[in-house]
Amino acid sequence: MTRKIFIAIAIASVLSSLTVGLIGPVYPIFITEKISASIINVGMIYAVFYAVGAFVKLPAGKLADKYGKAKLLFIGGILGAGCTYGYTLSSTIGHLILIEVLNGCAYATTRPAMLALLAEITNPKKRSFQMGFFDSVYDFSIAGSAFVAGMVVSTHGFAFLFYICAVLQLSSGVLAYKSVHFIDIKR
Repeated sequence: MTRKIFIAIAIASVLSSLTVGLIGPVYPIFITEKISASIINVGMIYAVFYAVGAFVKLPAGKLADKYGKAKLLFIGGILGAGCTYGYTLSSTIGHLILIEVLNGCAYATTRPAMLALLAEITNPKKRSFQMGFFDSVYDFSIAGSAFVAGMVVSTHGFAFLFYICAVLQLSSGVLAYKSVHFIDIKR
């Protein structure tokens, strides 16, 4: 059963990482071209995401311990999908800052839960290898999708890319919840 959970969580992680790979390379272009922001604004918007994520991870980890990792993975997936969809509605720097505050919260709710879950379901004698496998799959997914991102935006536009990514994030959250919730129930 642990192997099935590991595979399901790896798939959920791939779905999430595809979003990172698809949005990452073109997001600065979206900010500068569609929002007419400066490069300084791009850096500020990225900083907001990571700073909020860093602050929220500690309380999110406590919530995952108290209420269950499945719930936090699901909430993070839903919130992240909403944020990605929000890009299609944004037209100002203020909109993007608000989205990145929420997106940082989404990221922060999923990351501690995912790491704790991996620590629980991996074999202690093979934990480093299994964690390395998990991270490699994540990185390969980002690399592959980053290559595709420019082609998607060039042929279908930013909104289409954001819709795809919102569906991927939503799917990731649902799959993670369905794969993990019974572990949380057993406690």
